[in-house]
Amino acid sequence: MFASAAKAIRFLFDPVFAGIVLRAAGLTLLLFVLFFAAAEYGLSMLPVLGAHWVNVVLEWAAAPLFILSMFFLGAPVAAIFASLYLDAIARKVEARDYPHDAQSKGVPWRTATGAGLRLAGLVIVLNVALLPLDISLPGLAEIFGLLANGWLLGREFFELAALRHLPREEADILRADNMAAVFGGGLLIAVLSMIPLVDIFAPLFGATFMVHLFKRISKKGAAL
Repeated sequence: MFASAAKAIRFLFDPVFAGIVLRAAGLTLLLFVLFFAAAEYGLSMLPVLGAHWVNVVLEWAAAPLFILSMFFLGAPVAAIFASLYLDAIARKVEARDYPHDAQSKGVPWRTATGAGLRLAGLVIVLNVALLPLDISLPGLAEIFGLLANGWLLGREFFELAALRHLPREEADILRADNMAAVFGGGLLIAVLSMIPLVDIFAPLFGATFMVHLFKRISKKGAAL
């Protein structure tokens, strides 16, 4: 797993891939901005909450609250990113690092988009469900959320990488046989997704990481 992570980090700083890194980071940032714009619009549409000054305070607090919400939004943004960009990144990574492997036709657009949106919804529902626990037991909800997000993100990123080469049944079996490595990778993506600014690059790292992880464990299995 650590070898795959190291290769993914090198990808971020490789000048050959500067264009895709910048485009991918820009897309991630755009998703955050869209979330923020939607929140601002929602606040502007609120009725007067007891007194007008309450609404004014909420609107002024939107920006700092959005910065704090980066911890909450990182995982769902990463999920959406996976569906939109993983296939393009995988093609470039495989062309450079695995030129002699069989070429993939890629994941159908509908399959990737549906999986990403479904996962983003699950992540949001999960984190909202943990809010009462966060209030009553501060810190514990963050731990549960991190573990759950790690499992969900690991599953999604690995599945999309594997579906480029395998039928879903075989991809599921490969993921189940390597559950610890996939979960560890997802946990790393989830941690990076919680760090402001770093979370912009976390989905890009995750997409690259899972391509290398899939290649490593699939070749390991073929050698057995």
